[in-house]
Amino acid sequence: MLTGSETSKGIGIGVAKILGLAELSENVSTGSVDEFFAAHLKPGTVLVANHLTPYMVAKLTDCGVSGFVCETGGMTSHSALVARSIGLPAVYGVPNATSVIKDGDTVIVDGINGFVYERPEAGLIGEFASRKERYLESRKELERFCSMKTVMADSESAQVFCNVNDIVDVMHSIDNGGEGIGLYRTENLFAEFGRAPGEEEQVRAYSRIAQAMDGHEVVIRTLDIGGDKGLPYIDMELESNPFLGYRAVRYSLGNREFFATQLRALLRASASGNISIMIPMITCVDEMREVKALIYELKSDLRDEGYEYDDNIKVGAMIETPSAAIISDMLALESDFFSIGTNDLVQYTMSADRGNRNVAYLQSLTQPAVLRLIKTTIDNAHGAGIPVSVCGEAASDPSLIPILAGMGCRRFSVNPRSVPEVRRTLSLWSVADAEKYVSDILKIPSDNEIKEYMRGAVRI
Repeated sequence: MLTGSETSKGIGIGVAKILGLAELSENVSTGSVDEFFAAHLKPGTVLVANHLTPYMVAKLTDCGVSGFVCETGGMTSHSALVARSIGLPAVYGVPNATSVIKDGDTVIVDGINGFVYERPEAGLIGEFASRKERYLESRKELERFCSMKTVMADSESAQVFCNVNDIVDVMHSIDNGGEGIGLYRTENLFAEFGRAPGEEEQVRAYSRIAQAMDGHEVVIRTLDIGGDKGLPYIDMELESNPFLGYRAVRYSLGNREFFATQLRALLRASASGNISIMIPMITCVDEMREVKALIYELKSDLRDEGYEYDDNIKVGAMIETPSAAIISDMLALESDFFSIGTNDLVQYTMSADRGNRNVAYLQSLTQPAVLRLIKTTIDNAHGAGIPVSVCGEAASDPSLIPILAGMGCRRFSVNPRSVPEVRRTLSLWSVADAEKYVSDILKIPSDNEIKEYMRGAVRI
């Protein structure tokens, strides 16, 4: 048995296919991901790899794989988030998986508890086949919440939006009862062309999603590359610490023509539906002001060119750095809304790489420092009268939802599969109970002590 970090719930049983880092890098860089995977992966396969990019993970469902095992990464690495969004059982952070597991081995991927069983006996296979059935049954029981309104136990209204990567995810969002799109990641769009998509291509993609949501809000995040997310056609300078380097809005503002093409496309697409623009990794007021100034210029250009757009389009900031949270009262005056990205906020607050299994114990939203920054951000958003949502993995964790609700969050953005469970969890808590709960938690000085307190308050 091998141990890793639980990243995508579910149980996968299948025959292993090992793809080493060199093989993946060489072949994927020279050809199509679709063609490469189609040639190597058969339905029912369990893929075992050293590293997978978010785009690679998104393509795995096309091959019908049962699950996958990855040597690197952790629960909040970006490719792990994609795995969760498509409901593919996966375990990350499994050392030496590509050498311990052999091609053709039967493998069980326990994405619920974070274990991988190589060459299991028949009895264990049967036991996990039964567990898989029970898990799927529990998922089916949640389906009744897809068509319900989102309300807390005392009838306080809330909203459950969805995080999506493409139009397929948007359809899943609608099927699961998502009330809007809280985060559309544009990285997949930029990856699938093998080059930067042009303005017209982007307009079509964004308009299609806005039209599919039929008037419900669609929050589109501008390109967020850097850190563990790259594009093969963009030659980014090698950095000793890319997570603290030239990424997200920093890259966009440093490449204004590239950025302007995306912003023009977003503005033009806003004529087709209810689109908002979200800017990733904001760290200071100057960045938001520079982005807004560029949008103002582009609106003028589009008006002169005769294009229609929503002149009142909302522009919001992702709060995912301590600096942004600390000055969130000031940022709120420059933003139409906030979205708290808890995955990066934890990483930067705790100085713990979200893909490094050796510091995974620090990757916890219940670290007191993280909780205080989230509370500060929500309070400052309310004080300025702007909406605030949580779009990180914490928003879909039943143990953390009452904490966020108790802090005043009423808008949760999660992967489409999590919508029913989030809605059910909120229905179990009244505002008063959640506020009392979080008040007690904020007095506890230790992450471990907070987790111990939380275990006594579980509601199912």
